[in-house]
Amino acid sequence: MEENRKLLKAKIEDYSRFLITLLIVSSYFYIGMLINTYLEPNLDKAIFLVFLMLTSLFVAGVFAGLLKKWMTRIQEDEGIK
Repeated sequence: MEENRKLLKAKIEDYSRFLITLLIVSSYFYIGMLINTYLEPNLDKAIFLVFLMLTSLFVAGVFAGLLKKWMTRIQEDEGIK
């Protein structure tokens, strides 16, 4: 049981770091979209950047949901002891 909790805490730490990375990458895609839209109007590049930004935000949302689920599981396990 202790090993399982340690593994879960390690997963939470890794996923939270990756979540932050995805949010930073999403902001870079957003900035790139703004640059392409206003400085060099090209709809094809803008649509591609919007797709990348929304995909990375979706994955970040999934990771946030997993983190919340795992954190409540750890809190419940610690409450039982």
